[in-house]
Amino acid sequence: MKRILALLCAMAMFGFICTPSNVDAATVNPKKLLEKKYPRERVTISKSVDLNGDNKKEHLLITDSDNFYFINSKGVIVLIDTDYYSDEDPTFHILSISAKEKHVAITLDYLPSNTELLVYKYQNGTLKKKLSVMGDVGINISKTGEINQLWKSHYPEGGWEIAVANYKWNSKKDKYVGSGQLP
Repeated sequence: MKRILALLCAMAMFGFICTPSNVDAATVNPKKLLEKKYPRERVTISKSVDLNGDNKKEHLLITDSDNFYFINSKGVIVLIDTDYYSDEDPTFHILSISAKEKHVAITLDYLPSNTELLVYKYQNGTLKKKLSVMGDVGINISKTGEINQLWKSHYPEGGWEIAVANYKWNSKKDKYVGSGQLP
């Protein structure tokens, strides 16, 4: 009886070891993972990137219903925000803040010339919004992660000129700090 019990325990242990216990986000197609959990969502834009330097990719997805989802390296799906409508396809930009830190920036274009910029920081397994600005004339992003917001500064008597606000990440304050002509 003891031998049979030992054999059953050994078989159960072998079965437990061979059965995957959780989703490995590196081997699963992120589009299929999202569409399996949310069957009515269809991914229109996606990007995979290692945001925290752990050599595991996180996934950024925008759906046809204009929802922004994040799938972390453990396969956890998080709805970050809604209403990601744009006249043209939204664009993901990855800002290299340091060797181990990257931020996700998304630009949404509205014709004829407005651009909205939303910047997120990877924190505690999800994305936290750190900056949201609208550029009446445009948004420029440098390779070092500095952001220039070009907006219309209107004259009291009519007309306008281009004003430039600059935003740079300040890790001590954990936010983007603006300088120049802020709106």
